[in-house]
Amino acid sequence: MSTWLLAIQLLAVTWTACGSGGNAETAARDRAQSSQSWKLVIEDEGVTHEIPVERMDIFLTEDESYCEIFELRGEGVTLVGEFPADLHVGYEVAFERLIGREIGIQRRGGDPREPKTSKVTLDGLVLPVSAGSFTVESLSGKWEGSEGDRTLHGTIELRIPGYDGERTLRGRFATHAVTWG
Repeated sequence: MSTWLLAIQLLAVTWTACGSGGNAETAARDRAQSSQSWKLVIEDEGVTHEIPVERMDIFLTEDESYCEIFELRGEGVTLVGEFPADLHVGYEVAFERLIGREIGIQRRGGDPREPKTSKVTLDGLVLPVSAGSFTVESLSGKWEGSEGDRTLHGTIELRIPGYDGERTLRGRFATHAVTWG
């Protein structure tokens, strides 16, 4: 009888481990597929620029009287800012709250311990971003965390220096979103 019980327990542990591994494998496969879309696609005077994006870090706050902070980054892009005071993704990771909301991009900000300056690289030239905004239109993916595939999709506008003053670049984005806090 104890041999049967031991065999059943061993089978249950093996089955659970295989199931977890399957989820890790599925999550990795989903992440690899989603990551192909993580980029900014910017139109600039008839030229389309695709800039890879690594992720958007969202720094949560326990006190909802403080704004949550974001950093969208990748090779060739850093965009920082904070969500409006009435908008919190929160510890429940409610990314759907972002849908349809216009979020401002600031010249300087992000993690207060390591502030960053917003910039975008076009044709090898690093350009400062003085302001802008993005609007999340949809959410995809199901895996949370830095190794997940949760993806925000939407539109974006960036204000950069031009020959005759500032000019506005418009486009679309998709980025992996990760909360920290």
